[in-house]
Amino acid sequence: MTPHERFEERLRELINGEREVEWDFNEFVGHADVVRQLLEVAPDEIRDDLEFLHKLMADARDTTGQAVLGIFPRLTDPELAGVEGRISDYIAEHCGIRYGKPEYVVGRTIGESRCPGWPGVGTPLTNNRFPYLIDTSASNYFSNRFWHGDGAPPGFIPVPEGGRVVFHGEYPHCRYFAFHPSDMDTNNLDTIVDVDIDPDEGSVNPFREAVPEGKGRRFTAQLVFTEKPENPEPNTCYAGVKVNGGRNPAVFCIFRTTGSDFGAMPPNIGGVNVPAITVYDAHGNQTLHYEEMEPHPEGSEPPYETTHFAPLPIPDHRGLCWPEKYSTKSNWGLPYDILASKDILYLVTPYTDRLGDVHVTRGKKFTAPDTPREPIHTPGKDIRGFTVTTYNFWAGICEDAVIDADIPVDENGYYTIVVSTKANRPANATRENGVAWLDWGDYLDGQLTFRMLLAREENLTKLKRAIDEGEVDEDIAPYVPQSRHCSKEAFEEKGWKAAF
Repeated sequence: MTPHERFEERLRELINGEREVEWDFNEFVGHADVVRQLLEVAPDEIRDDLEFLHKLMADARDTTGQAVLGIFPRLTDPELAGVEGRISDYIAEHCGIRYGKPEYVVGRTIGESRCPGWPGVGTPLTNNRFPYLIDTSASNYFSNRFWHGDGAPPGFIPVPEGGRVVFHGEYPHCRYFAFHPSDMDTNNLDTIVDVDIDPDEGSVNPFREAVPEGKGRRFTAQLVFTEKPENPEPNTCYAGVKVNGGRNPAVFCIFRTTGSDFGAMPPNIGGVNVPAITVYDAHGNQTLHYEEMEPHPEGSEPPYETTHFAPLPIPDHRGLCWPEKYSTKSNWGLPYDILASKDILYLVTPYTDRLGDVHVTRGKKFTAPDTPREPIHTPGKDIRGFTVTTYNFWAGICEDAVIDADIPVDENGYYTIVVSTKANRPANATRENGVAWLDWGDYLDGQLTFRMLLAREENLTKLKRAIDEGEVDEDIAPYVPQSRHCSKEAFEEKGWKAAF
């Protein structure tokens, strides 16, 4: 058997589920093992690229503490598109397996933030590639980094020992927004959430009530670099101590908005400026200031990413190791938060064409405010809202997304979501037939992800407990999503019942 034949045999065994794969809820355990098994029989042409990919997966699997700061730049290196692209080309040539178009680009980000106080920009144009899993249904991020004490590294805003950072801004027009600070280990500190932010004098919080004519929409929030006191100030996150204990030398802060009233494109953060930033020392003396700014002025081109991944025909182990089940783990199930949003309940399930070419999900739909037609504070709603997206791990790309308001329900309030490739889309998988269809993409497999807000709400804490612990309250049971695979032909004949 030639080296090419041995490699093809191993790859097809992995695709067919004929080899045991080590796995864990830390996804990188399985991803690293899949690549390791391919590396064992790798021909010379792709050995270096598979070694690069395996080391990246293994290091992400094993990294803890402040070493996380080193792994994230490696995960975001555009060169990964070249590594995966060359492996894809080899597999196409020697194994006859190709998904989608072969083009890949080792690119870069064109443009940059116009806001010095918020140099990081996250939009569907910049963050929709490996390893980002941004929700492309009108989510936008702006970010910055603060260094506590002397010796601030390049790119960090210095904050004197025991000082504070004050944000002055306007409540955006969107479904949700928050300040998300994380500590030096990338673990989540307390989020400053929209509805919790008391308004400035003369203003009203629109996430609590309607804003009367003549009233403003202004707020003030802050990061304080001390330990959290017994009687904390309102609108405040205390950032002086790390989540796992010890002095915290740095904060990574993300200003997140989801569900902009102005839609997903062009990028926007809900029709407002990014908040002003003022830094004070422990005695209240101002040391730095950045004005409020329009992040995407009319007529300007927002930053965009040119990196593009070719579909990599290596299986996602979860499709067969954890089939048709849900996890609530965020960001690959790693033992650290790596800047995930603590306000979102993530529900993730794999899909794979090895179990069927149509993936069907059923559940009762939580009611949510239909923004902007309904205000956020509309009474009687089950939750703030949710979106559903499809991804492929190796590309890291959000292939398709749908918001709750666009998911139809039947006469009993149940939804049906169908995921398939365009070629395998059942003729009856249409909104007219009560079905929300999502594009599988040109991949062997992928994951369906629900993002539900706010994670702390009672209905969502019950849902999380039902999935994590199997403790299903009678009133929440209908809302626990169920997913199964079937064939296109079966769905066209029997609808969702074909999968169940």
